[in-house]
Amino acid sequence: MRNVRPGSIQAAIREVITRAGGLECVSADIGVSVTNLSRATACDDDRPGGLGINHFDRLGRIVPDAVVPLAQHFGHMAGGVFQPLKVDGALGADMSQLTAEFADVLAVHAEAMSSRSKNPDDYTVEEARAALKEMDELIEVAARVRGSLVQKARGRV
Repeated sequence: MRNVRPGSIQAAIREVITRAGGLECVSADIGVSVTNLSRATACDDDRPGGLGINHFDRLGRIVPDAVVPLAQHFGHMAGGVFQPLKVDGALGADMSQLTAEFADVLAVHAEAMSSRSKNPDDYTVEEARAALKEMDELIEVAARVRGSLVQKARGRV
């Protein structure tokens, strides 16, 4: 596939195709030629058609994990985030796990703001990456807990 700009829709589409098993697998799954799939990652306006959202809807029904990059891409564009949930019906993550993840976020923050940091008044690049990792883990656990509680509140579990 083509080289693409990180964070672009073309990068998201390339990741979708990779997660779904590559050009040949996606071609077979959604009935679009390998050539047109490859062209969908091009950043020019001189390409016939392109891939419609219906193709990705169909692919997501076949390989749900494959369309996560698209949800993340559009979530970011909308000023938010997309974090896939693994809700199994039972309370997949309890409040103690949620508290532990929050403690991890606080620990990374405290370290970044401490005198041991290269920049105690702000996050360094490495500290920001560590904080994002911990925040993502906290968000995932919080969303799982919420999803399980919603199921219980609706009387489904």
